[in-house]
Amino acid sequence: MWQDVANIWRKEMVTTVRDRKGMTQAILVPLIIAVFYASFTPLLNKAMFERSQKPLVIPAVGVEYADPKLLDTMHEFGITLEEYGGDLEHAVERGDKESGLVFEPGFSENLADEQPAQVRLITNSTAGGVFGGAFSDSRLRLAVSTFNQKVAAERVVAYGVDPSALLPVVLETEDVATPEQEGALWASFYLPILVAVVLAQSGLFVAIDVTAGEKERGTLDALLVTPASDWAILLGKMGAVFVTGIIPLFLSLTAFWVVSNLMPSVAAVEQGALPLFVLWGSLLIGIPMALVMSVAQMIASVRARTFRDAQSAASPLVFAMMIPGFIAAFAPPKALWPCFIPLYGPFAALSRMTQAGHLQWDSIGLATLGSLVAAAVLTAVAARLFDRERLLYSS
Repeated sequence: MWQDVANIWRKEMVTTVRDRKGMTQAILVPLIIAVFYASFTPLLNKAMFERSQKPLVIPAVGVEYADPKLLDTMHEFGITLEEYGGDLEHAVERGDKESGLVFEPGFSENLADEQPAQVRLITNSTAGGVFGGAFSDSRLRLAVSTFNQKVAAERVVAYGVDPSALLPVVLETEDVATPEQEGALWASFYLPILVAVVLAQSGLFVAIDVTAGEKERGTLDALLVTPASDWAILLGKMGAVFVTGIIPLFLSLTAFWVVSNLMPSVAAVEQGALPLFVLWGSLLIGIPMALVMSVAQMIASVRARTFRDAQSAASPLVFAMMIPGFIAAFAPPKALWPCFIPLYGPFAALSRMTQAGHLQWDSIGLATLGSLVAAAVLTAVAARLFDRERLLYSS
């Protein structure tokens, strides 16, 4: 029997490799997705960092009333006030300006008399489009807060009071995240999505080709009249689908790891290197899940009569794989038991592993066990569908 399995597997692999267009799509598309995910975050961090460091110019009215020390503090934060000659409030309302500051007469005098000195910030949240413009409300508020602390400290000292009396509680923050956890932080979000996309797409065209495709070409009948058993035919074809599914998985994960470790050297924001355990752990979790997906794809495809019908029948499998991946990426589980849930469990184990900063053998073991159980159940279903008489009749 195993010789028949090997022969059928070899035949399907040769046919698959000869289909250069299909192989290129199965390998190239996951690689492009992996490179995109690995480079997107550092490039986004770089853009956000450069935007935060960019000097900020805010139109203002009544700058002559402002306190010079306040202007100096704003300058320390990279904020420059530019005198506006027209109706500033109307300009912001029209969207010509994203923001503006208005200093009322007597601002400096009120500040000197220890009276509240008010400055009015005018903004238009719709100016600059969906992603906004260059205005940083947080930077301006931080500058004003720093100035207020300076003035408050000067007033307290002038009254002979220790400034520390105004701080009854001091909060000290200590970040205990390990370098491995910092390096794998963004991987905990992108990896479940990447693995879901790759597994949903990589072996699909092979699963359809070795079932519905052979029905449409009429080559399945010739295989069914050979002495090979139904199990040999099933396992041989399943092996071809499985192998063509894990090759893109390995290549895409490797590309993700390599690009992730190259990107920090060109990014403006320091980002820890992606640890090697992320690559090995993802493969340990992804390979059993690829087996589940291979059997599911064959079950969906073997019931169709044509290649196009099989594509339509297998489409729900793509969503069945990707939805749990997105759920695990956006809401990683805290408990261990969800790792045993088929489809969702491997993605949960990926999120837990990357957040822990090391290989979690309990999560990997549960996810692998859940995938193997699901694969065994689906294989039993596939064996009933790969009945020789049923296949001959349907083809």
